[in-house]
Amino acid sequence: MKLTLGLLLAGTLAIAISGCDKTEQQQTATETAPQAIPLPASAVVVTSRRKIQPQFRHPGVIEALQEALIRPEISARLLATHFSAGDLVEKGDLLVELDASQYQAQLEGAKADLLSAKANEQQARTNWKRAEELMPEGYISALDYDKAKASIDVASAGVARAEAQLQKAQLDVDNTRISAPFSGRISKPRHAVGSLVQPSGQPLFELVQLDPIYASASVDLSIYNTFALRLKELEAQGETLPEVELTLELAGGGAYPHSGRFENWSHHSDDSSGMIKGRALFPNPDGMLLPGQNITLVGRAIQAFERTMVPQAAVMQDQQGRYVMILDEDDTVQRRNIETGARDGADWAVHSGLEEGTRVIAQGGQSLRPGTRISLKNDS
Repeated sequence: MKLTLGLLLAGTLAIAISGCDKTEQQQTATETAPQAIPLPASAVVVTSRRKIQPQFRHPGVIEALQEALIRPEISARLLATHFSAGDLVEKGDLLVELDASQYQAQLEGAKADLLSAKANEQQARTNWKRAEELMPEGYISALDYDKAKASIDVASAGVARAEAQLQKAQLDVDNTRISAPFSGRISKPRHAVGSLVQPSGQPLFELVQLDPIYASASVDLSIYNTFALRLKELEAQGETLPEVELTLELAGGGAYPHSGRFENWSHHSDDSSGMIKGRALFPNPDGMLLPGQNITLVGRAIQAFERTMVPQAAVMQDQQGRYVMILDEDDTVQRRNIETGARDGADWAVHSGLEEGTRVIAQGGQSLRPGTRISLKNDS
């Protein structure tokens, strides 16, 4: 009986001691555990997927595809101009006539020289034929035979030289009539009728091609690099970038009536500004767009596509790339690396790294570290 009572008392005491130790351990753990950081519920957003049609707007300027200062190829008096300042001319239109009398005379002389050279060549060939007949009979010396043979080459060279002079004379005559090398708008005449114009002198006029025409805009190199890398990824996957419709807004907010297409990137970047120029090609049948004109280049995806969206304010960047801070199921902060794509309003489309329904810290995430526990509080 005493033994049983002793065992019962000992067990009770052990439980009591154990209970005290456990309570103390829990209290110690509670005292040492980090406190949850309060965060307004409005600072956290839940990601969702939605259809978007990304668009962009860039200030830009109009550039001509071709600009040419037209100078004469010869020196001559200006006889006539067949245009007025600002005219739209077509390729091949006759614009300027120069005095051709001097060059026409030189052309006739070159024709006569060619006839004479051909006659000399014919005589040389006849002499050679006779020499071939007389040589076996011993009527001419070997020296005379060789001279007859060589005279053919000399005469042939004379014909070639005369033909070249004739071509030059004909080209000079042709250059007295100056036509438009391409279609465009022409400047005012730079010389009066009767003036002596020369190749090294002032241009006759300036010609600018207006249709089609470039609209160029400079974009940040980081945007260009993202575009180039994304394009390579899509090409490797057998896909293409979404087709984009390009339009222009004119000064004052007016919409240009024709849409364009992307043409090319500049072959170099501006190191001082960290920008690169992209060009779009627009039809300009009425000459409404002029080189140097300021415009706004607007691009919009033709087809909508679905993406997980995240607020731009939630996205941060370091050496590893772009990332966001999220809350896991235990309200603990975690880092999530992401790849972003097009912007849509205040949101960014996410290509990878973030699923629909993820809780993202949109405000104050830059001050939080992974592993931090969060206590969400109502804003009221």
